[in-house]
Amino acid sequence: MFTSGKYSWAICDRCGAKIKYQALRKEWTGLQVCRSCWDPKTALEFPTNFPADPEALREPRPDNDVEASNGHVYIDGSGIGTGFKLKDINVELGEVSVSIV
Repeated sequence: MFTSGKYSWAICDRCGAKIKYQALRKEWTGLQVCRSCWDPKTALEFPTNFPADPEALREPRPDNDVEASNGHVYIDGSGIGTGFKLKDINVELGEVSVSIV
């Protein structure tokens, strides 16, 4: 059992000031500090909820475009869609130059 300490003096753990023992406040860091040194714990310092990063869609709707998946190219000619399959496609993008400074 401990006494109340109503006649006791104490030293602030942060600034070293001599104050009444009952005026000390215990901080979230564990320090016993005076009123002017007391620093409350903010929610930004120690967040409690960490939202998970989304990894997949619940019901995905992929692009089932025939042109992209099977290599078909559709050309609308006079209102009638005609399709043909290409065997070789040559694509030229140009030159890319990289300079490191």
